Parts: sequence; structure tokens; C-alpha cells
Amino acid sequence: MADATDLPLSKTNIVDPALLECPFGFERRLREEAPVLKDEATGFYQVSTYALACEVLRDHETYSAKFRALLQGKHRKAPAVEAIMAEGYPVVEILHTSDAPVHTRSRKLVNKAFTVQRVNEMEADIQKTVNELIDGFAARGAVEFVREFSQLLPMLVVAKQLGVPAEDLPKFRRWSDAFSSQYSHVAGEEAEIAAARTVVEFQKYFGTKLAEKRATPGDDMITELANATLEEEGDPRRLEDAEAVWIIQQILVAGNETTAHSLSEGMKLLLENPDQHKRLVADPELIGNFIEETLRILSPVYTMWRVVTRDTVLGGVAIPKDALVMVRFGSANHDEAIFPNGDAFDIDRENAKKHIAFGWGIHLCIGAQLARKEMLVAYRTLFSRLTNWRFAPGKNDFTHHPSVLLRGLKKLELEFDPA
Repeated sequence: MADATDLPLSKTNIVDPALLECPFGFERRLREEAPVLKDEATGFYQVSTYALACEVLRDHETYSAKFRALLQGKHRKAPAVEAIMAEGYPVVEILHTSDAPVHTRSRKLVNKAFTVQRVNEMEADIQKTVNELIDGFAARGAVEFVREFSQLLPMLVVAKQLGVPAEDLPKFRRWSDAFSSQYSHVAGEEAEIAAARTVVEFQKYFGTKLAEKRATPGDDMITELANATLEEEGDPRRLEDAEAVWIIQQILVAGNETTAHSLSEGMKLLLENPDQHKRLVADPELIGNFIEETLRILSPVYTMWRVVTRDTVLGGVAIPKDALVMVRFGSANHDEAIFPNGDAFDIDRENAKKHIAFGWGIHLCIGAQLARKEMLVAYRTLFSRLTNWRFAPGKNDFTHHPSVLLRGLKKLELEFDPA
């Protein structure tokens, strides 16, 4: 698909599906010509360089994370959508859509579920899940990698972490798709109406689960959220159901969509670079840096927003109070000032881990270590159990879901030598 490089920057439609599919030339021009640029159609101030992105993410007093309204879809105010969403829980600013002290409190409540120790303790379960998924297609010699592996692995892991029964797993896929549809900013009104129904279904399901876990506690995250307080720190207030449900929603999307997209993109990048693929298979010690380079190249959360709390100047551009800033993580992660030849995939890149694919500062993704662990176990096992990975001839167009927020392949048809 053609790169959108010829249009005037200020006139470019930033939700054009063609641009969303291939944004790299446009973003290169942004970095070179206008690192901070107001988009005329949306009013967003786009921030495209690594240094300025980090400046925004670091200054949480000037750039507020309370941008929940931007994640509701462009038809959120349509009467039909509003009527459906009113049946669920009210919108709550929490975790990555909140500022201190709300962010500090909610982060403390969730942190213990994602400590390095706890993630390491999960490795055996992750390994078992990876092997079971591979068993499902190993004898075939072919797999649609997105549907049969990369979507399922993080979904199974997060479902177990939350403590929901395996038979409810298909609901997770529908819920995750509904949130992604809302976040895309390209979905039509009918699609958003359907997504709203599914989101409310998700909210009611977990509202019921929270009540069940208060009555019958288990060893899972829903139980912890259902009974969570910071009483030992002088804050005895129990987490409200609406707060808990929105935390679960963020964990579901962050723990599912982003890891799934990264797993698929990593396979694509390796198979497009056979020399690097061959080296990685021969030396599994390279997998760790390969994962970081995949996260840098893809940036599964491709953009993020901030709300300006006071008149300010960024990169020489005056930005008024209440303006909306779009931080282009994907562009920052390709910034040649930090990553030489930034559009190129290189598993030997020395500073690959400097990417901001998981955000930066106090809002660094809480599940980053779990995502890395899932990817490490997955790639290590895929390449040790199955050999001669290759693209299925004539079956791939390598297109991504059209979305302003999330970036990921629609499908990936692969072949390999059967186990």
C-alpha cells in the first residue's frame, strides 16, 4: 500500500485507512518538518519525536492523562450509543486514564499482580499454554497465526489471572474486539452501537463476578479487586465496582490486544528478514533483544493522548489549555535521532529496549513484564518445536486493523515443517 508522503502535512487525514496502514513516511516528515503540529480536522496537536514525546509523558502536571472521553469512539454521543452505554457503569478515570492521586492509588492496588516474582511464577503455566496451542496445529504444517496462536495465548493467560472459567473464553474475544472497535476512531455508527452492547455485556459480567468473589474469594485478581483497599496506608475506602470494572477493561485490552499484535508482527518481521531469522533460531539468546526490536518497530499502542491543563509551549509551538495532544509512540520509536535507520528491523540494535512501546514514566504499562514473558516463552517454543517457518504462498496481504490507537495484523498465514 502506498505511503502517504505527498499531501501537505496540515491537510493530511490522520484517520485515513491508507495512512493508518502505512504511516511511516508521513511521520518521518512530521519529525523533520513539524515535530508538534495541530491537525486541522481533529484539533489534536500531534507530537512525533522521541524527545518531545518523553517530555509530554514526563510532565504529568501540564499534560493530564484524563482522556477517557477520547477512547469512546467518534459516535459515542449518538443517542443510540449513549442509551446503551447508560445501562452499564459510569465512565471512571483510573489507571492509565487518570492522574495522581487516583492513578497512584489504583496502580498500587494492581501492582502486586504484576511483580517480577509473580510473572516468573507464571512461566510454567505460560509454557503449558504455549505447548497446548502448538499441539493444535503442529501436525498440519500450516497455521493462521493470529487466530490460532497470537490472539489466544494472552487471552488464556489474562483469563486465568482474572480467575474466570475457561468456557467463558470466547466472550473475551468479543469483548476485546468491541473495545478495539470503539478505540479505532474509524468505526461507523452501527459498528459502535454493536460495540456498545458488547461493552455493557462485559461490564455486567464482571460486576456479577465481583459480587461472587466477595462472597466466595479465590486466588485471583478479581478477588483482589473486589476486596481491595489501601487501609495499611490510611485509605480504608473499598474500590468501587465501577472502578474495578474499568481496571479489568484496561487489563483485558492491554494484556490481550497488544501482546497478540506483537507476537504476530514479530513472526512477520523475522520471516521478512531470513538472515536474522536464521541467526535467532541458531542462537535463542537473541530472542530477548528481538522482542524489544519488535515492540519498537510495531508500537502496538501506536498513539496516546494527553489533555493540556494550562497554556504551554512544546517544541516552540504554543498550545492552549484544554487542547488535546496526540503522542505518536510509533513515530517516536522510529526517530532516527535515537534509533539510527529507525524504519529498519535489526535484532542486534543496541538500544532497542529504549523504545516507549509500553509508555514512559509513571504511566509505564503495568503488564510490560508479563507481555515480555509471554513473548519469550512463545518464540522460544515455536522455534524449538517447529522448523522451516515461512509465509503461506499467496495467502497474505499483511494489512493491519485500521485504528488510530492500536496497530496489529489482521491475519498471518504461515507454513512450517510438521512436527
